[in-house]
Amino acid sequence: MDLPHFVLSPSKVAGIMKSRFPKRHHPACDRKGQNDCECHDYSSGALGMMALRESFRKSQELSPLYRRKRRLEHRLKVKRIRAYYNSITEAELWLPKDAGFRQFRFFLWDDKQERIVVRVIKDNFRHKRTLLKWLRRLAPLHVYYTTSAWLNPQGIGPDPKGKHGKAKMKKKGWTLSKYHDTMLYQGLYFDVDYDNADYNEGANMMNRLLLNTIQMFMQSRRGSRTRYFLAGLDKTPMMVFSGSKGFHLIFEDWDSSRLNRLELMRYKAHMEKDGTQGFHSNAKQSIVTELKGDSELLLDWEVTQDPRRIIRLPGTVHGKTMRLCKVVTKDDFDISDKAWTFKADAPIA
Repeated sequence: MDLPHFVLSPSKVAGIMKSRFPKRHHPACDRKGQNDCECHDYSSGALGMMALRESFRKSQELSPLYRRKRRLEHRLKVKRIRAYYNSITEAELWLPKDAGFRQFRFFLWDDKQERIVVRVIKDNFRHKRTLLKWLRRLAPLHVYYTTSAWLNPQGIGPDPKGKHGKAKMKKKGWTLSKYHDTMLYQGLYFDVDYDNADYNEGANMMNRLLLNTIQMFMQSRRGSRTRYFLAGLDKTPMMVFSGSKGFHLIFEDWDSSRLNRLELMRYKAHMEKDGTQGFHSNAKQSIVTELKGDSELLLDWEVTQDPRRIIRLPGTVHGKTMRLCKVVTKDDFDISDKAWTFKADAPIA
């Protein structure tokens, strides 16, 4: 995909782009990964220009000067992040509900490979002191946790419904599929980090989402098609600034396992093979479908629907912006009749 290969065969490189990124997706499209939507296809000319731009980028990445610059930048980031974690206490960190049943993933800079690698931490994060110990030791650029609680969080297997689920289980040598694929429950998460130009645009989308979810909550009391799926929903969810351009809205105590038993049995009757994960996904799809009635509400809906998704951990550093991902309240916004403006903290150091 570098520039010499593009010069030798522009059509071949453009063909690679077409196979991977064939569509010009609408911002509200939630099928970007599958490309089986009705969004417009890119023209041949557009694919050619995309391939040329990608070739320039790839050639830049392969140059010795760029590689040295990137290596030095990441070394400095890791140094600053480690210094920050060494300067804080456990009180400045945050852990999700039932953290001992969550998987935590650290995105680390590997100096030898000159790239960011993902490491699943094989430890139980029931206490903040364990989290702080690992943050100080590894100084990760990014920290994520699973939105679902799992029976065996450090050994979550591949999605059994996935294309190569069984093959991946066999490759790992895992024979007890239920041990590696038993989800306990999932909270209700919304990722307002989708096509935002800046965090002020994200703040206004957060305001819109809050109004919609509160309206849904009130309708659920009067009776609506999502009334069962909104059982136990708290009107005061937790808001999180991602550290970049987006926000997260989290109803942490929402738990579809507490839904009406008759409704649970009715849906499980249609999904005997899917089990708990299938029911949770179905519950979330009902909520997402109702929220999509607002065409201007642009979210990464897959984070809400997919039980296997991960989300950034509040209290940790965002490795691109060097700002903190943090829990926020309405006091962190300048609120007017027309718009919300976010008052972001300065980057660490």
